[in-house]
Amino acid sequence: MVEEAKAVSDEFTGLWERRDIAPGGQVRKEIEHPLVGALFVESTQLRVPARPDLAIVMHTALPEADTARKLEWLASPEGRRGSMYPVAG
Repeated sequence: MVEEAKAVSDEFTGLWERRDIAPGGQVRKEIEHPLVGALFVESTQLRVPARPDLAIVMHTALPEADTARKLEWLASPEGRRGSMYPVAG
Protein backbone atom coordinates (compact mmCIF):
# COMPACT_ATOMS: atom_id res chain seq x y z
CA MET A 1 0.00 0.00 0.00
CA VAL A 2 2.88 2.36 0.83
CA GLU A 3 4.51 1.71 -2.54
CA GLU A 4 1.23 2.48 -4.33
CA ALA A 5 0.83 5.77 -2.45
CA LYS A 6 4.45 6.72 -3.18
CA ALA A 7 3.90 6.02 -6.89
CA VAL A 8 1.03 8.50 -7.13
CA SER A 9 2.09 11.23 -4.69
CA ASP A 10 5.39 13.04 -4.40
CA GLU A 11 4.08 14.74 -1.27
CA PHE A 12 3.35 11.37 0.38
CA THR A 13 6.81 10.12 -0.61
CA GLY A 14 8.46 13.13 1.04
CA LEU A 15 6.44 12.76 4.21
CA TRP A 16 7.03 9.01 4.35
CA GLU A 17 10.79 9.38 3.93
CA ARG A 18 10.97 11.81 6.89
CA ARG A 19 10.03 8.93 9.25
CA ASP A 20 8.78 11.37 11.88
CA ILE A 21 5.42 9.72 12.48
CA ALA A 22 5.09 8.33 15.99
CA PRO A 23 2.55 5.69 17.02
CA GLY A 24 -0.45 6.75 19.09
CA GLY A 25 0.05 7.23 22.79
CA GLN A 26 -2.41 5.29 24.90
CA VAL A 27 -4.51 2.19 24.41
CA ARG A 28 -7.06 0.70 26.82
CA LYS A 29 -6.69 -3.06 27.32
CA GLU A 30 -8.80 -5.67 29.04
CA ILE A 31 -7.04 -8.85 30.17
CA GLU A 32 -8.79 -11.94 31.51
CA HIS A 33 -6.48 -13.45 34.16
CA PRO A 34 -7.19 -17.07 35.20
CA LEU A 35 -6.85 -16.34 38.94
CA VAL A 36 -8.25 -12.85 39.47
CA GLY A 37 -10.52 -12.35 36.45
CA ALA A 38 -10.81 -9.12 34.48
CA LEU A 39 -7.97 -6.59 34.60
CA PHE A 40 -8.32 -3.17 32.94
CA VAL A 41 -5.16 -1.23 32.11
CA GLU A 42 -4.07 1.70 30.01
CA SER A 43 -1.06 0.83 27.89
CA THR A 44 1.29 3.70 27.06
CA GLN A 45 4.13 3.23 24.59
CA LEU A 46 7.16 5.48 25.03
CA ARG A 47 9.88 5.65 22.40
CA VAL A 48 13.55 5.83 23.39
CA PRO A 49 14.94 8.75 21.34
CA ALA A 50 18.53 7.45 21.35
CA ARG A 51 17.33 4.00 20.24
CA PRO A 52 14.42 4.22 17.76
CA ASP A 53 14.23 0.42 17.67
CA LEU A 54 13.29 0.32 21.38
CA ALA A 55 10.08 1.21 23.15
CA ILE A 56 9.04 1.15 26.79
CA VAL A 57 5.48 -0.02 27.42
CA MET A 58 3.89 1.08 30.68
CA HIS A 59 0.63 -0.43 31.92
CA THR A 60 -1.40 1.67 34.37
CA ALA A 61 -4.23 0.07 36.32
CA LEU A 62 -7.65 1.57 35.63
CA PRO A 63 -10.32 1.78 38.36
CA GLU A 64 -12.62 -0.82 36.77
CA ALA A 65 -12.86 -4.25 38.41
CA ASP A 66 -10.54 -3.23 41.27
CA THR A 67 -7.56 -3.82 38.96
CA ALA A 68 -4.92 -2.16 41.17
CA ARG A 69 -5.82 -4.36 44.16
CA LYS A 70 -5.76 -7.50 41.99
CA LEU A 71 -2.33 -6.62 40.57
CA GLU A 72 -0.99 -5.95 44.08
CA TRP A 73 -2.26 -9.36 45.19
CA LEU A 74 -0.70 -11.09 42.16
CA ALA A 75 2.65 -9.45 43.02
CA SER A 76 2.41 -10.51 46.69
CA PRO A 77 3.97 -13.74 48.02
CA GLU A 78 0.47 -15.21 48.38
CA GLY A 79 -0.45 -14.31 44.80
CA ARG A 80 2.83 -15.67 43.42
CA ARG A 81 2.22 -18.97 45.25
CA GLY A 82 -1.34 -19.09 43.90
CA SER A 83 -0.16 -18.65 40.32
CA MET A 84 2.14 -21.70 40.56
CA TYR A 85 -0.78 -24.13 40.52
CA PRO A 86 -3.04 -24.73 37.52
CA VAL A 87 -6.59 -23.46 37.76
CA ALA A 88 -9.33 -26.00 37.13
CA GLY A 89 -11.70 -25.26 34.29
